[in-house]
Amino acid sequence: MATVEATLQKVQRILASEFSDVMLAEDGFAIEQGSTRVNIEVHDWGKDPQNDPSCIVRVWAPVARAVRPTPEFFRWAAVDGQAFNFGSVKTLLSDDGKECFVALQHVLLGDYLDPAELASAVAMVALTADDLDDTVRTKFGGKRYADE
Repeated sequence: MATVEATLQKVQRILASEFSDVMLAEDGFAIEQGSTRVNIEVHDWGKDPQNDPSCIVRVWAPVARAVRPTPEFFRWAAVDGQAFNFGSVKTLLSDDGKECFVALQHVLLGDYLDPAELASAVAMVALTADDLDDTVRTKFGGKRYADE
């Protein structure tokens, strides 16, 4: 059984013991690793088979913004962006359909979360997102999330 509140508290304890600069964010916590900002959020995941609450821990980092939504870009996101052993690329099309926001995310089950698993997820998402921003900008344009 893992409620959102209990899992948030557990995530906070783990992050505080594993990382030196944990920031409170609107939907959870954030950690800056080099030029990447990793966001850690806890979300309700409904009831498990025993009717107990369950939740997920979403670990994600922005990769790029203002990417042109071309067929080649969406093919890359759907194929190559899903081919990682850890995490997957997510895209969000702007309301006007003229640009995309790109992120890398990995999801953990809150019910079975342990410190090494969460710390590894944060590190892997940070490293992979940092590599992906160069790939996306080189192949498809756009800007790094932090660029003006």
